[in-house]
Amino acid sequence: MMKKLSNVDIALCIVGMSIVSYIPRALPPFILAKTKISPLLERWLKYVPTAVFGSLVFSEIFITNKELNFSLSNVSLWTSIIVVIIAAKTKSLAKSIVLGLITFWFLKNYLL
Repeated sequence: MMKKLSNVDIALCIVGMSIVSYIPRALPPFILAKTKISPLLERWLKYVPTAVFGSLVFSEIFITNKELNFSLSNVSLWTSIIVVIIAAKTKSLAKSIVLGLITFWFLKNYLL
């Protein structure tokens, strides 16, 4: 049987996890502040956020029930196509999000 943790144990655990989580985020600026990064590496690093975002979006759109889903009944695929068109025409993040949510709800409940 496991021992019940006291409030002090829980607080220490939270503080410890906070420190461990903060260190990898705080150290690189101090270490890299004195180091000159090559222009090639700097250009390459600018693509990292886009690549991470792309991989997250791809998995949400095309993977359902742990399988690739390229079928015409893929609600997320149709919604993303419509959102891209809305975003290109309106250039508005708020409109894209709201209309994307409405589109997803409508397709999920009434069409597909």
